[in-house]
Amino acid sequence: MKLTVGVIQITASDQPGDNLKNVLKMVRDAHAEGARFIVTPEVTNCISSDRAHQVEVLYHQDDDPSLMAFQQVAAELEVWLLIGSLALKTDDPDGRFANRSCLLGPDGAIAAHYDKIHMFDVAISEKETFQESKGYRPGNRAVLVDCDFAKVGVTICYDVRF
Repeated sequence: MKLTVGVIQITASDQPGDNLKNVLKMVRDAHAEGARFIVTPEVTNCISSDRAHQVEVLYHQDDDPSLMAFQQVAAELEVWLLIGSLALKTDDPDGRFANRSCLLGPDGAIAAHYDKIHMFDVAISEKETFQESKGYRPGNRAVLVDCDFAKVGVTICYDVRF
């Protein structure tokens, strides 16, 4: 069986609506080129270091307009759509977000979700550090999904290193 995969790359902004519009067009373009499995990048919906802005524009999974739109287009096009990840609110007491990948089936339903396990915490120098774990809580489980074309392992960026 031949499988055409569409791999989408964007420079995500801190505006989820703009990112969604761009990615939906790319998903449709990939489908028009024959893709049945389409993959988007990490934090497809919003990349920002401004915590207050994230609190303002991010949603919980059940209310996320980007996820709902992706579910709708996956069902409409009857494709497998792997959202590399979405930044999502959680109910964690410390207020950290989830960096969650969602695999959507051709019916638009969430076949599986995966939360990034290994946070990117690094000291590049004494003055330059990145601590993803301050804003995002880690997941705790690996995910494999039986799709109709193959078994798919879901992971996010830095997790591949481990």
